[in-house]
Amino acid sequence: MKPVSAVLAVVIVLILQLIVAPHMAIAGMAPNLFVILLAAIVLGRGTLVAVILGAFIGFIVDLGNASYLGLGIISYSVVSYGIARMGAVLPEHIGYRSFVVFVSSLAVDLISLAVTASLSFSGFISSLFRFSIGSALYSALIAAFVFAVLTLGSFMGAGRIGRS
Repeated sequence: MKPVSAVLAVVIVLILQLIVAPHMAIAGMAPNLFVILLAAIVLGRGTLVAVILGAFIGFIVDLGNASYLGLGIISYSVVSYGIARMGAVLPEHIGYRSFVVFVSSLAVDLISLAVTASLSFSGFISSLFRFSIGSALYSALIAAFVFAVLTLGSFMGAGRIGRS
């Protein structure tokens, strides 16, 4: 994917995350569309591209929460590196890719909770079970749908999405 296309995809996902995702929330758990975008782009790519895109997406996420500026850059960079590494060993199957999104979404939340819980173990555990696990499952389900559509598109002759 060309850099201009990646930036355009980030802008579109930002709009969807801000406008559509809150209306999709179930019991306070909303999907993390940025992790789905990361997985769609960086699975099977090099780690350098993954970290750069992760840092860019993390910066965009950080703009919405200035009190923890830099936390998104770190968490999304680490997670995108992990996605790129997992993509090198996992087969191209919707189930595996959805599992990568589940683990990645959970990892982003765990990194964020470790910093924002203010060393409160009970707050960390409460938020983990109340929001993070459900949100990660929700993101994985949406990712399965997205990857199915992308796979169908590749069978229809659109080429493989995320690789150029």
